[in-house]
Amino acid sequence: MVDKPFPEQNATGIEYINAIDQLLPTVEYAIDEINKSTHIKPIIYQDKELNFISKEQPKGVTQFAEASKKLLANQQVQTILHDSGFVKLDQALKLFKVLVIKTNETISYTSVFMQLDCCYWSTEKENQLRQQMKK
Repeated sequence: MVDKPFPEQNATGIEYINAIDQLLPTVEYAIDEINKSTHIKPIIYQDKELNFISKEQPKGVTQFAEASKKLLANQQVQTILHDSGFVKLDQALKLFKVLVIKTNETISYTSVFMQLDCCYWSTEKENQLRQQMKK
């Protein structure tokens, strides 16, 4: 989920949806829907820059950051530089279709990227399997 001015890239495989809500309610809805599934879980990335923006910069950033932490408190969240989100997007496009939900948010560096991962097979299990296959 991204802010309103997030640039639309002219890339095959990206679908854009314009949400009518702000970013955090949209994130909450997406997490709730993902959590209802039995086969996927979100890997969540947030912009690292959000932690360094002062309250004097965009209006409402402090409230947004606090609400974001509260909303994502039970999630594993990785912070990455905003530009790294574009790199991850580009990498994902090589294998998968990507959905970008543009919200009505107008605070910079509020993007929340979600990568869907398998919830019934962990990286640890995959590594164990690969090690067994080498024997």
